[in-house]
Amino acid sequence: MEETNNAQSPAIIKVNEIGDNVIKRIQELCEAGFSMPADYNYVNAIKMSYLKISEVKDKNGKRALEVCTPASIQTALFKMVTRGLNMALDQCYPIVRGDQLCIDPSYFGQVLLVKRIYPDWEPFPVVIHEGDKFVYRIDAESGRKILVEHEQDLGNIDKDFVGAYMYIPSKQGLNLYIMTKKQILTAWSKSPSQQGVHKQFTEKMIGKTIVNSGCRMVINSTPELNGAGEPDDDDETLNEVKDLRPSEFQEVKDEQPAIEDKSPKQVVAKKKVKEDNKPADAAEQESHGSEAPEQQNHPEDQAPSDEQPQSAQSQGSFGF
Repeated sequence: MEETNNAQSPAIIKVNEIGDNVIKRIQELCEAGFSMPADYNYVNAIKMSYLKISEVKDKNGKRALEVCTPASIQTALFKMVTRGLNMALDQCYPIVRGDQLCIDPSYFGQVLLVKRIYPDWEPFPVVIHEGDKFVYRIDAESGRKILVEHEQDLGNIDKDFVGAYMYIPSKQGLNLYIMTKKQILTAWSKSPSQQGVHKQFTEKMIGKTIVNSGCRMVINSTPELNGAGEPDDDDETLNEVKDLRPSEFQEVKDEQPAIEDKSPKQVVAKKKVKEDNKPADAAEQESHGSEAPEQQNHPEDQAPSDEQPQSAQSQGSFGF
């Protein structure tokens, strides 16, 4: 236990320094008129996120603070604050994509964003199963869907689903929002867990899918929230899975291949082995050929070390 705490200390110190820079930047913006939700304390949210960011890893097991640029971490924290979310409360998730740290709103974060505008609204998703009597009509004047009837026998709950619905809020009242089975399965097809979690927790995942989709419909059509809840990768299902198994889907996209470490000593050693194994006439022909050292023909030898991109990136400022 002591070794783990010692191993985390440098990471927490690093993210603490980055977070302090974000806090200073936000304070400057607030003095210029930038506003926050009344129920949101951005200083607490940033400081509470330090531990999670220091622990998040990419698919290769490397810590985000080792592979992600400081500018991307600053930008991720800034986006979290502008959306009024708290990573420590699972309202958003840090995800490593290449050398970038991204922040995606979770299912809980999407609901929170909507409830800030419509405090009395509660998400109640309903699954439609085979054998149910489900009838709705479309209002001729407004084009809004209106539920006429939904009857469900207890035995139908164990049957396959054919769709789902819920009510989403608007300034005109509650709107019926419906998703068919095909639409739900299409959303699930984006998730790496479609063969696992969605089959084990079908009813729960259907509800999360339609709530996520409905919330995004409200968020993207509400001026006060427009774009605030849009995930960086436009994936509705990844965050639903994280709500159930947050440790299994810290996916990395566009991961750069690891650069093979070849120091000049290693290249010279390989060259010496080659020369020892060459026939005498081949060695003689080479001695009359080009005198350029072999390592110049290896572009990977000229690649910067793992530390160079990090230090170069650290010289930058905020990504926003």
